[in-house]
Amino acid sequence: MRYAKIEVPQAADKLHALVSELGGSLPGPFDGEESVTLIPDLDAGAKGTMPSSMVPAELGQVVRGYLSGDRPGAVRAWEELLPLIHFENRQCGLRAQKILLREGGIIASDRTRAPFGTVSPRTRRGLIELAAARDLLIMRWAR
Repeated sequence: MRYAKIEVPQAADKLHALVSELGGSLPGPFDGEESVTLIPDLDAGAKGTMPSSMVPAELGQVVRGYLSGDRPGAVRAWEELLPLIHFENRQCGLRAQKILLREGGIIASDRTRAPFGTVSPRTRRGLIELAAARDLLIMRWAR
């Protein structure tokens, strides 16, 4: 095994046990769950994250900052993204990515296949409001 994405309750402890056991023979221990637990997982030995397509550029900056030794800066940047990540995780699921990809002009339609329906207009507005308050690549990449 070379890569592992840990996406379970108490992921940090599981990551730490895996990294402690396998050390350098596991070059790719990764955080999951849209990076909800990214900093604790990095503290436990994760080398990266496997997030949704909503904020990968921003989370990449968090990981690179952390791995270069700027944990305080990484924590601040991650905390800035957490309300949006939580909103995606608890209110929209994968539909959040499609909504923001459409808002950013990257895709033409944010429709999802069954069994996923559309999000309510209120939820959509909340997501876009949270995203607009941050300078996200997804919102400006194709504009």
